[in-house]
Amino acid sequence: MPAILPFLGTREGSSGRPENRVSPEEFLTIANEEERKKSRGKFTVYLGYAAGVGKTYAMLSDGIQRRSEGHDVVIGYVETHGRVDTDALARQIRSIPVRGISYAGMTLREPDIDALLALRPEIVLIDELAHTNAPGMRNLKRYQDIEELLNAGISVFTTLNIQHLESLNDALRQITGVTVKETVPDTLVQRADDIKLIDIPPDELQERLREGKVYVKDMASEAVTRFFETGNLMALRQLALRQVAGVTDQRMLLHKRLKAIDRPWPATERVLVGIRPGPYAERMVRAAYRMSVRLNADWEVLYVETEEYSRLSDQEQAWLEEAFSTTHSLGGHIVRYPANSIADELVRYAQAHNVTMIILGKPRGLDILISPVYRVMRSAKGVDIYLFDWKSESQTPLHWQLPRLLPRHYLIGSVGVAAATLVNYLLLGTISEPNMLIIQLIPVVLVAYFFGYGASIFTAIFSILVFAFVFVEPYYTLSVSDWEYFISFVGYVVIALLVSYLASRLRYVAQQIWRSEVKSSALAGLSRGLAEAKDLEEVLNLLTAHGKELGAEKVNIYLHSDGLLKVAAGDRDYPNAAKEDTIAVWTYQNGLPAGKGTGTLSWASGTYVPLKAHKATIGVIGLHFSPKMLEMPADLLETLETVGNLGAIALERFIE
Repeated sequence: MPAILPFLGTREGSSGRPENRVSPEEFLTIANEEERKKSRGKFTVYLGYAAGVGKTYAMLSDGIQRRSEGHDVVIGYVETHGRVDTDALARQIRSIPVRGISYAGMTLREPDIDALLALRPEIVLIDELAHTNAPGMRNLKRYQDIEELLNAGISVFTTLNIQHLESLNDALRQITGVTVKETVPDTLVQRADDIKLIDIPPDELQERLREGKVYVKDMASEAVTRFFETGNLMALRQLALRQVAGVTDQRMLLHKRLKAIDRPWPATERVLVGIRPGPYAERMVRAAYRMSVRLNADWEVLYVETEEYSRLSDQEQAWLEEAFSTTHSLGGHIVRYPANSIADELVRYAQAHNVTMIILGKPRGLDILISPVYRVMRSAKGVDIYLFDWKSESQTPLHWQLPRLLPRHYLIGSVGVAAATLVNYLLLGTISEPNMLIIQLIPVVLVAYFFGYGASIFTAIFSILVFAFVFVEPYYTLSVSDWEYFISFVGYVVIALLVSYLASRLRYVAQQIWRSEVKSSALAGLSRGLAEAKDLEEVLNLLTAHGKELGAEKVNIYLHSDGLLKVAAGDRDYPNAAKEDTIAVWTYQNGLPAGKGTGTLSWASGTYVPLKAHKATIGVIGLHFSPKMLEMPADLLETLETVGNLGAIALERFIE
């Protein structure tokens, strides 16, 4: 099950809302992945926070144990560094001769992958996952060699220090002052079938260093002393512990979704802050960050885009963007998607992502009457609710309070009811009461269609109360002397609520159809252009142009040629080309999207989508969007994947 983690994300239901159940499509993905795993070897990573903690020793010990259980275990490559105990263990397992590569007057030793593939043992032990292969080897990195073995059905045990994870490269440099050049993609480790944390106290590791039992490759003595300083080791140890905890947490979330468990499991803390576009949104983000630091917890910012989003003022947009920018700079995760109910989405998201604490703004004034806070408090079972107070001496500006006390669409509904009442009053005595009720229903329907379900419920109740007050005896009271009127009012409310719901759903479906038509139209145009393309250059130009139509500032298209992934078309000034090219290579090798807006190597500047058709990847399209795009919409990533599929089908005609 762990290997399917990169394929699963938050699912959106028919209403655009994330659900804590696995969709049929995801079940199909799980089934396909499980089927693939039947022919793939098991991948085990022995993870440590520094050299010398005992990773190789633990790997060899487990290898001996597996051999005693009857498994065929061999050593593909192990670095014992002359340690007596480690050498003694290595001699107990058959070792496959390594390849010697002559380079710059030296002989470099590398595992013989061809010999291992021909031998096909059950388990191979290969040290140093992050190692860069010697020139002349067919793969640049050792983890690519290991991928070959795994795909051939051979299980692999390997070792890795936490500082070699790509995403931690900058953090390590800030902590230790050392730049690690050999790194591996985080996803490679996250997809491991088993991660074994090898851990010893920092003072014990320092003692081993003084005794000469720790070999640190390519580091001068001064750098070694600085690297193994107590503070550095404590920080690295925490990074390793959190990495393993994070992977475990993701697997636990997947288990909960498969079992449809909607209550949070407090195994780890996770903080969610719900914000609205106001002057205190950024303060709430900072409060969430401080809370996460105190709890040593992950934290996220959730903004639900209701109908009001399209009508936000410039000032409200600025407040919102300021909050998102602060979230990004503090290292938080931003979640935003359209929906009708803020409270329902907060609770739904919290249940789906094992949130243990929700931070909300404390209701003030008349806002208490309509605030979604109380609905969240009632519905979020097992979740702590923290109410954030502004702690401001000055009063909230009146022009911002009014929309919160009674939102604009509620005011519009009230005005509509008043207008309908005035029309009925003018027509009093000339039309029947049933027709008057129909007129009174008109603003309910209009509000439901234009402003949503919540506003329509308010308008429906307000409308019937006004009608009873003005047109039903005894007049100008809310008393009803005739029970038939009471039954009519109940029926009116039911009909009004039903009409409100249907009108609201109609509006939402209309919006979804419009978005779908826009997307389909754009893809249809690209499909026609690709079908009519006369050569490879025209296909590449169409893909590049369409990438920019989708909002990308720079586009690169990579094709596989002469054993290498090369830029075949695009912008010469593509940002950070050398570093970004490695992510494109990963995308090509794995056939999965990576980079910004995805769950893989998301720190990258660009987004990379495989050009894949008929289960074969023939290239990659890389798109660099504006840095102002903090989060990529889910539908955009889906569109990019569709573009990649269409492009691959067209390219197959011109690539042998």
